[in-house]
Amino acid sequence: MKPSATSRRRTVRASAVGALALVAGVLPGAGSQAQEQRTRLTADYACAFPSGTRQIEVELSGRFPASATAGQPVRIGEFHADVVLPRQALEKLLPAGTESVTSEAELTVQVAQGGRSADARWDALRADTTPVPAGQDLTLAHRGTVPPVTAARGGELGFTAGALALDVTPAAQQPDGEQPTGEKTGDGPGEKPATTPPATAPVRIGCRPAEGQELLLAAVRIGGPTDGADTSAPPAPSESPDPSASHERPEDEQDTARRGNGLDVGTAQLPPAKPCEQERPAGELDRSKLPEPPPGIPVRESPIGGIHWCAVPVAVSNVYKLRGAMVINDPRDGATTANLLIQKEWAVGPGYNQLRHLGELDLPDARATFLDFDFMPVSAGIEFTSSPMTIVTVQRGSSAPNYATIYLSQTLRMHDVKVNGVPLDVGPRCRTARPVELELKGKQPEYEVLKGGILRAKFEIPPFTGCGTGGEDLDPLFTASLSGGGNYLKLVQGPPCLMRPGGLGCVAPPKVPELPK
Repeated sequence: MKPSATSRRRTVRASAVGALALVAGVLPGAGSQAQEQRTRLTADYACAFPSGTRQIEVELSGRFPASATAGQPVRIGEFHADVVLPRQALEKLLPAGTESVTSEAELTVQVAQGGRSADARWDALRADTTPVPAGQDLTLAHRGTVPPVTAARGGELGFTAGALALDVTPAAQQPDGEQPTGEKTGDGPGEKPATTPPATAPVRIGCRPAEGQELLLAAVRIGGPTDGADTSAPPAPSESPDPSASHERPEDEQDTARRGNGLDVGTAQLPPAKPCEQERPAGELDRSKLPEPPPGIPVRESPIGGIHWCAVPVAVSNVYKLRGAMVINDPRDGATTANLLIQKEWAVGPGYNQLRHLGELDLPDARATFLDFDFMPVSAGIEFTSSPMTIVTVQRGSSAPNYATIYLSQTLRMHDVKVNGVPLDVGPRCRTARPVELELKGKQPEYEVLKGGILRAKFEIPPFTGCGTGGEDLDPLFTASLSGGGNYLKLVQGPPCLMRPGGLGCVAPPKVPELPK
């Protein structure tokens, strides 16, 4: 017997809590992911070192969604590849005097659904500068964001680890008495040279998984129409290449492997950002946020109103109540740019340097999807209203670092909410009762306005208001599930590009940074 219309409406209302999880998946920016599964796989690999083939241990881990929709990108969280290189293999691998190394890893992952498969190349995994321990094994912690995967049909989607390649770059030891060279850093006085040791050419290590291992990283349920193929399990992985063999293939073969039979495994290259805004920011600095300079140091205004720049910010945020993370201004979808006026005002005097900048960031409406606890899909449109950004850097003392703070407020409005495809009318004014106040902080050398870097903030989600129609008040439900403190945001700003007058755009397109780790 079919459920009545009244029964269906009750089901939709009961599932409104799923919409709350959706809101968290896009606050305060765009992008969301369904319930996650954290996976961890420890595998043995046979690798070709200069001293001969040796077996190493590799730990692969990441965050995969538990389920997704056919035709929609499957977003994979930050992926880890921790590699242990035995000390015996380091003797001929690294030149004498090597104190530290950097490394990049490229993992081939077979993506399979039923009888179809495609090879994904995850080559954006990097290990920062790592000291080489004397007489001990060397552990390289690779981290990075991998491209999304899209399956055109429904059925279980399997991810299986395959060949691994490492590019290890040794950093040579400095001769006695010689100072390392590096570029200067700083927004004002007190600039100090950075000490970046010279590096030699990378050494490539090719690896293949040892036989007899189960190498399935994750299995994701893809909802949607199937074509009748057997989707009960992914096919067995193809034979791994010899570790000493080249990984290069003709472009047409690579494209076929990436987009095989309705499986699009993407590429590791990030798409370009949205075009920079040609008009200079027209907003005003928030005077309540500007620190007062020491007595006797005046504030001066730029006679041209500031210098026009453009930059790309991307971020990851955690929502405390839902214990989940979301992507903000996803670089994999072509990130939105921030419009900047640098050095709009300044206060400079003995032992003190304050610079004031103005920014604007208008995020487009987002369409996001989430699954509630009963695995019922919930989707909604999200509209963002942002204030201008007030950006302040302060340096006290000629040898002190610059401290940067970015002040920004943002109101969130939900619209076009659907639960399992059935509209849930939240009304035209379902929004946060007041703006979300963000105070992002960074410190040189980790962050500089004209170089980019990392900023962090803790923020509070205000109560919701205006949610519901026809006398149905959904405000308490949204507020109880989302509002409150303890939320954390980590943002990476790419290096800004200088805008040329006359509508000529950037001198060079702004760099799109990877999502923060």
